[in-house]
Amino acid sequence: MRKFYALALLLFSVATFAQEKKEEVLTYKEFIYNVISQHPIAKSAELKELSAKAKLLNAKGGFDPTLTSTVDQKEFDQKEYYSIFKNKVTIPTPIGVDVTGGFDNNSGYYLNNENRTTNKGLWSVGLEVNVLQGLLTNQRRTDLKIAKVYQEVAKNQQMQMLNELIYNASKAYIDWQQYASIYEFLQNTIKLSHLYLKNTKSALENGEKTAIDTLEARVYLQNNLIHIEKYRQLLLEKKLKVENHMWLDDMPVQIQKHVIPERNSISTNTNINLSDNLDSIPIIAEKRAKKQQLILEQKMNREKLKPKLKVKYNYLLGTTDESLRPMYDVDNYKWGASLTFPLFFRKELGKLKQSKYKIDEIDYEISYKKTEVKNKILANKQNQLALVKQIDLLEKNVQGYERLLDAESQRFEYGESSLFLINKRQEKLIESELKLLDTQNKLITNYLDFLLLTNHIVPQE
Repeated sequence: MRKFYALALLLFSVATFAQEKKEEVLTYKEFIYNVISQHPIAKSAELKELSAKAKLLNAKGGFDPTLTSTVDQKEFDQKEYYSIFKNKVTIPTPIGVDVTGGFDNNSGYYLNNENRTTNKGLWSVGLEVNVLQGLLTNQRRTDLKIAKVYQEVAKNQQMQMLNELIYNASKAYIDWQQYASIYEFLQNTIKLSHLYLKNTKSALENGEKTAIDTLEARVYLQNNLIHIEKYRQLLLEKKLKVENHMWLDDMPVQIQKHVIPERNSISTNTNINLSDNLDSIPIIAEKRAKKQQLILEQKMNREKLKPKLKVKYNYLLGTTDESLRPMYDVDNYKWGASLTFPLFFRKELGKLKQSKYKIDEIDYEISYKKTEVKNKILANKQNQLALVKQIDLLEKNVQGYERLLDAESQRFEYGESSLFLINKRQEKLIESELKLLDTQNKLITNYLDFLLLTNHIVPQE
């Protein structure tokens, strides 16, 4: 929590005081912590899990007991034709058996005899059983299993959203980092240009240089000022892209002028154990979970090829005219059965075939996605090796151009060189330094791609 408040103070420091402060570093860890805890997309990803829990609750509702009560009365010509009062409680079970209980209290001059009860009513308790279709595999049980599997689907969808968010935020941060390094490097070239102009003016006063040399030094400085102004604007654009990911209490925040990125914030360490089993990758794990849902639906569709045979049996518990207490008699009961049998099963067969094709389709998708991810990881590692070699060569180039510039500067002090040659040496150094920073950025981006592919981009701390 202290870490959170420190970050908030860093972001919300008043601009007037910020000018008096020294530079403060917004570390990569602090930045990513803010993204994970405050960004709207991160909060939206959490809704996936909540939605999945709501879906599971809805499926569990299929096993809730239900109470049904009906009243039907008729009064005409000062006679009670009938008064029918029926109550029924149904308790579903995981298999196709419902436990039922009921209470009827009916009366009336024209009441059908089969509905007649004593003055205190008639109790009943019994079972409703799906003997064929729906006994072991039924819709409410299948819905519950699908809802449980959906928890895994939602979890992986949430992980994919968070992974993409962290990847984009990290990319914005390292771009800001790269251009901050470029701007700092160019500031040093400006200092050097000012020094050359100052020394040239001194040499002019001593008669060692001409006015044209001073003009050349001034033009050289102006060119560098134009160059740094261009990168000042680019640095501002990169910083604004970082601000796109900075939120606090559902409000976007700005990064103050004195805040800078840290250097070397992301270590390109690819020593991550990754077996040939890629099932843990979120996009593949999501498809595997969806396949399980399709298998459950296919099983339900296959169940519907059976005839529907439903058997009902109820004990009837009578009462006396004086008491509601039920009286048990084994000979008092009622039962019934119903049979539904489609003649062609075309609807059921069509749904069964559809479910089979959907499973085959998702199997192809899983197979392709595994191959694609595996090859991307292999290509990524090869790219990283190539970029590391390029960086090594570019670092040697930068060192070489630095030595050449130093040597040319010494020759200039002794009057053995010119600003034109110094300018050329510095242009080569700047060009080489920019290539080095760009290649380092590509290496880190490539590493972020690797972390995204292998599901390691979200910090574990």
